[in-house]
Amino acid sequence: MPEFRLHTGRVVLTHNDRAGTGGYHRGVSTITAPSGASPAEFARLLVDDVDALTDELVERILTGEHAYAESTLITPDELREAVHANLDSVLRQLGGDPEEDLHAARATGRLKAEYGFPLAALLHAYRLAGRLVWDHMRAACVDHPELLPDIGGDVWRIIDDYSTAAAEEYGRAVADRTTRHTELLRVELRALLDGVLEPGRLHAAAQTLQLPATGTFLVVCAEAGTDPAATSGEPYAVIDRRLRDRLVAAHWMSDVQTRIGLLSLSTPHVLPQVLELLRTEATGRVGISTPFTAPLDARDGLRQAELAMASLIPGEAATESYGQSALPLALAHSPAAARELRDAVLGPVLALPEADRDALIATVRAWFDCGGSLVATAERLHYHRNTINHRLRRIEQLTGRDRSDPRAAAELYAAVLADRLFGRS
Repeated sequence: MPEFRLHTGRVVLTHNDRAGTGGYHRGVSTITAPSGASPAEFARLLVDDVDALTDELVERILTGEHAYAESTLITPDELREAVHANLDSVLRQLGGDPEEDLHAARATGRLKAEYGFPLAALLHAYRLAGRLVWDHMRAACVDHPELLPDIGGDVWRIIDDYSTAAAEEYGRAVADRTTRHTELLRVELRALLDGVLEPGRLHAAAQTLQLPATGTFLVVCAEAGTDPAATSGEPYAVIDRRLRDRLVAAHWMSDVQTRIGLLSLSTPHVLPQVLELLRTEATGRVGISTPFTAPLDARDGLRQAELAMASLIPGEAATESYGQSALPLALAHSPAAARELRDAVLGPVLALPEADRDALIATVRAWFDCGGSLVATAERLHYHRNTINHRLRRIEQLTGRDRSDPRAAAELYAAVLADRLFGRS
């Protein structure tokens, strides 16, 4: 077994090298120093031998950490370069170099995050580095055990600083990557919903959004500010988790006044469960498209979901599937025409003083809701039946529409509904 000695001043570093298949293996270096030598002197000597120590640490990492040994993402040269940079920096700090900083640790933390290495594997590699440096320093002090406490304290303090810096940069890199991925998802989803995604780009967008080429899809449109989870920065987070429990993938984005979701159902059989979940979790108006089978149809799905939401009464927590209620949907298709209808039919009533106007409008609404029953309307509004009848006759006189005439009653109902849906702004 060949042996050589490297002399630096009064300090002697001994290496044992042996040939092996595909290269060589370096044994633990030993340093012999006389009394009075400082730990910094040992560290500075190890800096001179950092290439050999790098080989040894790389071997320890590949042997002791499966994430590195099994990874195909990081090349051997990249691993060795990162190990060399960190080990050289650690030893220079131990040697008292005032210009050494934590740049190598931060670069390593970002690199491992970009490659998707587990944080635990990264921190384990630093512990292996600390153990290697400690082994060499301890061997150097075999005749001077009184130095060991100070050396150990310095080694593990510096390793802790490097681990912390790497972990912090790892966290920042993961956050940056998440932000970039979230923005990419938002861009692809927006393009899909706006109908500007060309068929040639569909495959790439589907991969990004993890959507199948064909399947069962829904678009959901919900009023902004109605989801308690929105304050956490995760629109519809609660519903999203429960949808995943039913094997439904959902992508959400915020628009000016709404939250929009594209849902991909694992099977059409879960559709009733999804609709029931959206109904029970609604905290405001929620419109739902009819199911469609191709992602490129998401634009039409969004239009349907928006109209379904617009066909619901503002301020109420309810869900509506497109096509479920014909008349509200027809009014939602043209709000301007709905307002013209309201003004044409209810104009004289709307011109009354506020108290009279609101009382008459509330009475006719309740009468329609109660199926035209005076008794039920009186019970709902807590008035005598004669009072209800008097108000309805007054509405007939003001509008010129007899509620006993089906066509006149239909116009009156449509006008009252338009008033509820779109107000008087």
